[in-house]
Order: sequence, then structure tokens, then C-alpha cells
Amino acid sequence: MNLSSMDSGEQQPTLAQLDTWCEQALSSPVPGQREEAERRLRYYFPTFSETPSETSGVHGFGSGQEQVMAVFPAIKGPADAASWMAMFLRQSSQVFSLSYIVRRLRVLVLNHLAVMSNDQKTDLRNALVATIQEKFLELPAFLVDDTARALALVMMFTWFDLPESAGVVDTVLEMASASDKHQILALQMLRAFVEEFNKELPHRFISRQRRVVVTFRDKQLKSIFQHSLAAMRSAIGRLSDVDRGRDQAMILSQALLVQRDCLGFDFIGLAPDESSDDAVAIQIPSTWKDIIQTDDFLDPYFDGYKHCSPPVSSQFIEVLVMIASIRRSFYMESVRVAFVKRMCSGIIEILANGIGLDDVENYHHMHRLLARFRCIHTLIEIEDLPVYRELLAAVATFSLTGLTLYEWSPNSIAPLLTFWSKVASTHDLRDNVNAEIAGDLIASTLPQIIREYLRAMILATMRVVAGETLADNPLENVDALLDSMTLVANIARSSYESCAPVILEIFREMAGKYQALLNSGQAGDEAVVVIESQLAWPVYAVAQCISARQPYKSLPEDDRLDAEMFATGLELDRLVQQRIQSSISAPPPEALELAFLQMYQGFRASYIGEQNYKTTAVYAKLSSFVGLKDSSSVLELVLQKVLFNFRTWPSQSHVIQRSLLLFHDMSIGYVSVRQVAKLETVKLLLANHSSDQFQFLRSIDEYKQRSQYYSGLARILFTGDAPPSQFSEFMQPWTQTIDRLTGLSDAQLAQEPVRAELIRILRDLRGFLSAVSSKANYVLFFDWISAGRMTLVHRCLQIDADPRVQVAALKFLAEFVYNRTQRLNFDVTSANGILIFREASAAIWEYGNFILKSTLPVRDVYKDRYKGVAVCFNVLMRLITGKYVAIGVMPLYGDSALERAYGMVLELLKKLPVSDVIAYPKLGKATMSMLEALLAKNNVDLVGLDEMSYEQIMRLCVEAFDHAETSVSSHACSVIDSVLTSAIEGTDSGKHANVVRLVRDRPDIVKYLLRTTLNIVLFEDRPNDWSFSRPLFCLIVLDGDFALQHTSQIVQYQPDERREELVKALKDLFSAADFVLTTSNRDSFTQALTHYRREVTSKNLILMVPTNQTLGAAVDIMANDAGKGAGAEGSGDGEVKDSEEGAMAD
Repeated sequence: MNLSSMDSGEQQPTLAQLDTWCEQALSSPVPGQREEAERRLRYYFPTFSETPSETSGVHGFGSGQEQVMAVFPAIKGPADAASWMAMFLRQSSQVFSLSYIVRRLRVLVLNHLAVMSNDQKTDLRNALVATIQEKFLELPAFLVDDTARALALVMMFTWFDLPESAGVVDTVLEMASASDKHQILALQMLRAFVEEFNKELPHRFISRQRRVVVTFRDKQLKSIFQHSLAAMRSAIGRLSDVDRGRDQAMILSQALLVQRDCLGFDFIGLAPDESSDDAVAIQIPSTWKDIIQTDDFLDPYFDGYKHCSPPVSSQFIEVLVMIASIRRSFYMESVRVAFVKRMCSGIIEILANGIGLDDVENYHHMHRLLARFRCIHTLIEIEDLPVYRELLAAVATFSLTGLTLYEWSPNSIAPLLTFWSKVASTHDLRDNVNAEIAGDLIASTLPQIIREYLRAMILATMRVVAGETLADNPLENVDALLDSMTLVANIARSSYESCAPVILEIFREMAGKYQALLNSGQAGDEAVVVIESQLAWPVYAVAQCISARQPYKSLPEDDRLDAEMFATGLELDRLVQQRIQSSISAPPPEALELAFLQMYQGFRASYIGEQNYKTTAVYAKLSSFVGLKDSSSVLELVLQKVLFNFRTWPSQSHVIQRSLLLFHDMSIGYVSVRQVAKLETVKLLLANHSSDQFQFLRSIDEYKQRSQYYSGLARILFTGDAPPSQFSEFMQPWTQTIDRLTGLSDAQLAQEPVRAELIRILRDLRGFLSAVSSKANYVLFFDWISAGRMTLVHRCLQIDADPRVQVAALKFLAEFVYNRTQRLNFDVTSANGILIFREASAAIWEYGNFILKSTLPVRDVYKDRYKGVAVCFNVLMRLITGKYVAIGVMPLYGDSALERAYGMVLELLKKLPVSDVIAYPKLGKATMSMLEALLAKNNVDLVGLDEMSYEQIMRLCVEAFDHAETSVSSHACSVIDSVLTSAIEGTDSGKHANVVRLVRDRPDIVKYLLRTTLNIVLFEDRPNDWSFSRPLFCLIVLDGDFALQHTSQIVQYQPDERREELVKALKDLFSAADFVLTTSNRDSFTQALTHYRREVTSKNLILMVPTNQTLGAAVDIMANDAGKGAGAEGSGDGEVKDSEEGAMAD
């Protein structure tokens, strides 16, 4: 490869070598070879965007030198790198090479295009345009697209600097007229431009991007859309040309894709996720009216659809979907009527003749067109015209046929139901006989839609369950099922008198077949499961219809229909329960049980909610059907159903999870929980809550289920003013179990059956305690467990054969010490707080001692070690932050609980590998949360830090800076800030002598922290800059000279074009406050850092990673002429040795 414009003493790589490395980097199956190729390519094609790292030094805290990235000597900066990449693009013809370089070039442009001169930017832009024009015939489409996107990025960042950048679009438009191939290329490039301008860039570029995007939208997007429209019309007229037909089809496809992207452009702001929602209208500017509001605008789309075959035909329909989504207010009244009429006539023609609907993509997009068209346009404008009735008649016929084709296109059902749901929402019962607005047609169609949908789903389910097809079971996707059933319910509720009987008819027909099969005495397991699966559909329909009830709209007749449907569901449920207890071995399908639970939940929400609606009509009818006279009797029935499921379904079942959720919902409402607490079934349950009949209580693996169950029982138990005797009766089974286990020897406790029992009871107690929210109720539990029962918890921590027992005990303690809703705020005369602290301290010491001394083999380091350690840290954090015990006085009266807890935690921290803070996120989160509480300024003197602990804690904090959760890095910043603040204040006041000594004796740690924090603030864009500003201020107070030296060293490696503005911004940052530790100075520095971030973002002052080829003149950022640079190149403290790592050996 000949770099004629770049002179260097090092031998240049050949084009073949670079091609080989690019291929190895992207496709080599050998990791070592791939990494070596990437290292070489980073050397020759640097992006100056890698994160700076530290070199190892004394105590592992850095040697004071920044690691410098080695790059090819000919590359002195981003401009040289961009020129070489562009040259390589022009010379190489290998797909791997071009793909790799385009990706590297994007990174370089995104971060460092601003430092290039206008001539260099122009050269880069022109080089990309030339590459596309020269190579587009030989390159695959994806590579042309990638290169065009890189060009779009250059255009975006030079839009206001170089007027010619906006002219690239015009150049592409002119190029399109050269030939059909050039037209295809132009459309492909225009599509890439639109998509790239519409894509959200990283946060720091948003303000600049928004300004450019607005200009692009106003000046260029319309012309792009016009060009694609003209290309589409021209291509449609030439489709019959045999010689050019294939190219015309490609032009059509690309033109339609461009139109789709133009119409999907984010016209009102950067919100790509929201704009993709089917219910959101497209906000096209009014300046586009002259294009769209023409008499023949829709004609090419319908004509093209009729004359093209898939996939082009489906693209026509897809664009029509976008056009139908244009906001209604875009059209004047008369124009809107004409638009709606033309859209309706086009749809009617396609549906009436079945044009192209034998293709599944066309078929699906037609459903989407119907749904979107009806969602955006109410069709009020044409409801008194014949075309409205024709449209509904055509869609009705299409729908009734389409509903039977579920297996062919399952995703098309939801848009179809959406269309009819929208039609039903504007339909009134009074319109049923009004033929002028098609009321009679709607009234007759809605029941048919419901009937055909349910029958189609029942048939599809039968075929899947019976094994006649390999299609997915529609009952398995519960979320999609409920969404569809909600639409069905909306349709039914609009004309309940005619639709509800349809559901009941299908329900009773299926239930009759089911009962006949059971009564025949010859029911096989498979036949029973098939029909039970089918029955889930009418049950779900009943459930959602009842849930969709709106009290202010519901008529007494509607409530009576709800009662009839609910009673029919109850009769079927009783029949299924009897079948479960029969000789048929196969369990009923989960889908049917989930449908029943949905029905119970819907009835409870609609008729027994917190609002206490007047529902006499429903209970009068229920009483006549099934003898349920009031809400209490229904709740009793619902609870019995839940308990029946607890007894019959295994713990892993979705039925158990849904039953527990229903039980949970019944226990949380203010009115509901009081109604439930009065039920006889609940009183019996409270007396026998640990029944072995409940299968999920036998398992030790489903903690969340046990917790949900016992938290619900706790809320019910403590409803109102429950007497202490009721609490004692509830705790009696646990009392007997704990007393029995306490009497066992250590060897007996370590046996497998006993360990499982221990885990169960510890998790049950934890779940129960999690729902205790008042101090009075907590005291009841505290008095109970303090009566000699806490001994068992401590003995569990000594069972080394099973870490699960130890973790269960620790997690119970974590809940026990948690001051949830201030429930542990005891009276000042109470010793409960100190007793709780002693118990927790003993547990931390016992478990920590076991971890430090254990010689048992570790199978899984997280489950066997770190999980328990993380819980210990949480226990201590909750003890400190709970503020229900004055821990500061404990050393005064010789209580060793505090010293033992703190000492053990510090010992555990010393043994913790630093890298595991990131490797195990939950451990890192628990560690930083605990340290933040432990080393708070009012607590730091009680900790007793030694030098090793101090060093380890700082290491852990720095590692936590890169934790996946932002809150963890914020906790780490808070820890450093607290320690350093105590040291600075202690230097002046004489307090915190130990912390002052540690910080003073280890200046290397301060320098390490300062360099790391400065690098993060200067090189990275973090969402929690505020958190980093707090420790950074303290670090500068401690060693301001080093902070200035390090910052000047970084500036010394920046390009001359960026240095002056960067120095000014940094000077403003460092001079914004006096570096004396006061609240006002700290706040001023934080505000200055926010201003610095805003300044560098607006000016795109992204710092360049230091390299061995970019060292400039020494800089004093606090000097008046700092921006101009002074001193000999490479002199002063900023001089940094070249890093040997990354140097290329050719």
C-alpha cells in the first residue's frame, strides 16, 4: 500500500497484509489470531477513542505515568488516520477490509471529526462519495449501505461548517439520472441518509444532532420523498419492458423503502420507540401538502400493488399503512373526505377481488392497513355515503374468512380485531336499526366476528394439542391471548345483548360435549385434555367481558348477562374439579385453570372492588343460578378455588403463581382485606397455614411463592385490631417446629431432611416478617422469637454442609433487622434495638469466621461464599441505616458487638478479590451500599481502619466505578468522598486522627484516585457526574498540584485545533471555586463541572486518547496564554515514555 503523503521511518504494511489482518479480525475462529489481528489494525488504524488505563506501580496504585497508545508513526492525529482509512477504502477490494475500515471510520468521525480542518473534512467526504461511485457495482449491498451511513455521519457533523455537505443530497439526486443502476444506488444512499439522520446518537451529541436533523427535515427530506415518488411512478410505467423489468423492480423496491423511511421519520423529536407504535399518528409537516393532497396521490400505490408480485407488492401495502397513519388534521375537510373515499375504494377493490391476498405478507399488511386506517380515521366523514357500507361489507366478508386462517397467518388476527374494536367503540345500540350509517350491518357483523374468532381458536387449539400440526399453541402466549381477548370484550360490550349470547352459546356447547365425554365412562386422557384446552377460550372470553365492565356505562341487563356467564363458568369449574378427583390420570391443562383464575379476578375487580359499586342486579341473578347472594359468598368461593389449586398443582406450575397472585391481590386492598378476614375459610387457613397438603410448601426451591403466601397471611392476620391471642395461635405450628428442631443435636441438624425443614421455616418466617409494617405487630414477633428461638438461627450458621441453610438464616436476619416503614423505632427506654444489634453482630461474626477458616471445597464461589457474604453486608448496612440503636455509645459501656461486627466485615473485605466486584454484580452492589453506611462521616471513627483495609476499600471503590449499575458507582464515590472529607476536616480540627494518618501516609492512593476520577470526568460521559464531582473536589484539595499536572499532561496530547477551547474550559473548571473544603466551594465546583460538561458537549470537545505520535508543547492551563502552548515540545513533567505494549513488529 503506497502512502505517498505520509513519510515515516517505519516500513509500511502492504495492502495484502492489511487485507489479511482484516479478514482474520472479522472471521478467524482462533481467538489468539483474532486478537493479534485486531491489535495490529488498531496500530495502523487508530480511532483515538480507547479508554486510558493505568500502568502498574508501587502497591498497584500506578506509577504516575499515563499509558500511551502506540500508533503508526505516519499518523500524527485523527486527520491522518481518516486520510489513511479513506485511501485504504479506495485501494482495497476485499469485503472484510472495507467492512472493518468503515466501522473504524465511523468511530473516528463520531468522536474526532471536529479537530479536522474544513479542507480535511471535505477530502474525507469526497473520498467516501468517490468510493461509493467507483465500487458500487462490485460491492455487496450491505457494504454500500454502511459506507453511505458513514458518509451521512460526516454530512451531519459538517452540515453547518461546510455548505457543500447539504449539497451531497443534490449530487446523489443528479447521479440518479445516469442509468437504472445509478438510480438504484441513489435510492439506496438516500435511504441510508434518512435512516442515519433519524437514528439517535449518544447523549452528548443530541443537541447538535437535533439542530441538524431539523434542518435536514425542512430542507432535504421532502425532496428525497419527491424523488422516490417520481422514481416509483416512472418504474411502474416501465414494468412491462422486458429488458429493464428486473432493474425497474429493484427501483420500485428501493423507492418504496425510501418512502417508508421518510414517512417514518421522527418529525417531532427523537423518540424512535414511540413512533413505531401502531396507535401513533405520523406528524407530517404541512409543507408536504402539495405532494400528498393531490387527486391521484394514492393511485400509483394501488396500481403498483395490482401489477407487482411479492415482495414488492407487500412493500406497496406497507407504505399505504404509513400513509393511512398520517394525522387527520393534515387534511382539510374536503381533501380528507376525498382521501378517505379513495383509500376505501382501493381497499374494497383488493378485498372484493382477492388481489394478491394469497401471499402471506400481502395478507398480513392488509390487516395492518385496515387497523391503522380505522385507528387514525374515524370514517365519520363518509358514514352516510354508500362507500362506507361497501367498505364494512367487504371487510366483514374478508374478516369472517380471515379468522378461519389463523394457522396460516397468526399475527394477522390482532389487527383485524383492532379494526372491529374501533368500529364497535363508535357504535351505539341506537344505531342498530339505522341502515343509513350501516348500523344494521355492524350490529349483525359483530356477533359473527366473535363467533368465528372463538371457533377458529378452538379449532386451532384442538389441532395443536392433538398433534395434527406443528404450529405454536395459541394458549401458550398468555399476554397476546389477553390482548386479543380484551379486543373481543370491547367488541362484545358495545352490543352486549347480541354478543354475550354468542359467547354463552359456544360455552355451553363445549361444556355439554365435555360433560357428555366424562359421563360416557370411556373418556381417554388425550380426548379429555383436548376438549379442556378448547374450553379455555370461552372461559377467557367470559373473564375479559366481565373485566371490561364500566360501571358508569353498564346497564342492569348487562349485569344480569355477566351473572349468567359467571355462573356458567362456575358450573364448569366445579365439573373440572370433580374430574381432577376422578380416575383420569392426566391433569387438566394449565391454560384452562389460568382462564378460571382470570375469570375470578375479573369478577372480583368489577363487582367486589374498592369502590363498592351498587351491584344488586348481578347478585340477584347469581343467587338464582348458583346460590351466591352477596360479595362475601363470592369471595369465599374464590378463596376455596385458590386453596384447591394449592392442594392439587405442583409448585413449578403457572397455576400456583397465578393463584398466589390472586391471593396476594385479595390481601392488599383496604376494603378487600377486611372482607377476606371475615371469611370462615380464612379463619380455618390461619389456623392451619403450614398444611402439608399444599404442594408448593413442600418445596425449598420456590422462596418467592412461600414469601407471597405468608406475606398475604400476615396482612390478613394483622387486619384491624387483632388480639395477641390470635397471633399466638397463628405462630403455634412454627413454635412447635422450632422447639423440636432446637432440641436436636448438631449432627442431627446437618442431616438432609432436617436441613430442608430448616430452610423452609426460615423462608416462611422471612416472608411473614416482610409484610409486618407496624411497630406493635413487629414487637409481637420480636417477643415471640426472642423467647429462646433465635438460638436456632445461630446454629444454622454453623451447618457447613449446606450453604443454602446459612444463606436462608442470614436472609431472615436481614429482614429481621430491616427498619421497614419505621417498624423498629422503639421507645427510648426499650433495649430491643441493642438486643437486635447483638444478635446480628453475633451472626455476622459466626458466618464470617466460618468463611475465613473453612477448608471445604468450593463448587460455586458465588453460591458457596459470596452470596452469604453479600447478605452479611446487607445486614450490617441495615443495622447502621436503620437508626434504631445508638451504636456510638456501645464502646462506652464495653459492648463488643460493634467491634466484632466491624472487625469481621473488614477481614472479609481484605479477602475479597477486587475483580469480583464487577464479576458478581449483586456482591458489588451489597459491598458498596455497606461501605457507604460503614464509612459515613459520623461513623468512620468507630470502624478502626488499618492501612491494609484502607487500601483494599479504595481498590474496591475504583473497581466499582465500572459496575453495570450507575447507583453502585455513585455509592463508591460517596465512600471515597466520606473518607477524604473526614481526613481533610480532621487535619484542621484534630478529629478523625486515624483517617488523617492513613490518607497522609499513602499519597500514592490519593494520586491514583485523582488520576482515575479525572480520567472518567474528562474522557467519559457518565450520567452521574454529580457523584464523581464530590470525591474529585476533595482529591484536588489534597493534591491540587498533581491534578493540574495530570490535566495539563492530557491537554498536551490534544490536537492544536482543540487545545485552546479545551484549556479555556478546564481553566474555568479549576478556577470556579477555592479548593478549601466548604459546602459553598464544593457546590460551586459541582456546578462548574456541570458547566464544563455542557461546554465540551456543545463544542464537541471529545478528548483524544494520548498516543506516542501526538505529544505537543507543554501546557499550563492556569496561565493566561495557556491555549497557545509554551515550552519545548516533549519537555516538562508532562513528558511520557512511549508504551511498548501495542507496538507493531512487522
